[in-house]
Amino acid sequence: MKKRRSENADDTKQIADGTKQIEDHTKQIEDDTKQIEDHTKQNKRRQSSWDPNSV
Repeated sequence: MKKRRSENADDTKQIADGTKQIEDHTKQIEDDTKQIEDHTKQNKRRQSSWDPNSV
């Protein structure tokens, strides 16, 4: 009975680790999305400062 209990604890730990990895991966996606948004903002800034009459 004791062994079975520790196996369950190991399974629970593995599930928790797996969940943490998913959370880390989700955070990575959020970071990537934020970088894309920042890059888009930079492009918009650049475009708005471009004046066709100055050429």
